[in-house]
Amino acid sequence: MKGACLLQPVASTRVVDLVRDRLRAAILAGELPPGSRLSVPELARQLEVSRSPVREAVLLLVGEGLAVEHSRRGVEVARLEMADVLELYDLRACIDGLAARLAAERMTSTDLAALRGVLDAQGAAAVGDPRLFRDLDARFHQIIVQTCGNARVIRHAELLMREMRLAGRLLLDEPWHLRLSHEEHRAIERALRQRDPPAAEAAMGGHLRRVAQAVQTHRS
Repeated sequence: MKGACLLQPVASTRVVDLVRDRLRAAILAGELPPGSRLSVPELARQLEVSRSPVREAVLLLVGEGLAVEHSRRGVEVARLEMADVLELYDLRACIDGLAARLAAERMTSTDLAALRGVLDAQGAAAVGDPRLFRDLDARFHQIIVQTCGNARVIRHAELLMREMRLAGRLLLDEPWHLRLSHEEHRAIERALRQRDPPAAEAAMGGHLRRVAQAVQTHRS
């Protein structure tokens, strides 16, 4: 069954934020796929708002890396190529690595239990449900980032993870890759549980660099 359309009319309160959130959700859900033109008049018509908040919301999405502005074609949903994906992994290895270092000192027992629950579900998904595995992968990283205690790290990490979701066609769903990623996640969780910041940072950075190398090798 096809899900509900995300491009529905929005309430008038804080219109710019609501429009941005609605457009962002549509992009990340694939309702507005890469290369889709973000026509301000058309979007304003669909969302039943004036053009001004739509125009501002579209520019905010450009700032987030989810859309690209072209001199002649206007604004389109961003298309990620391999070079873009590798750049994202480079940044994530640094920022997520720092988040893991900080989280190793701050995660509560409840946080660690939630992380283990994600890993248990991910282990099962690795053998036959790549889409669920990818969702759980995002949740795994999200828990670590959100518990790191540094608002700026959280903000930048979330922007990178959001942009990475546009790279679906370039990512790997091979069973061997999912199993190895799951093992690496277990090593990260172990370092976090042992309250070992350097080991957590090294495990996270190594994991993301290995994934980048695997994606580049497989797609080249």
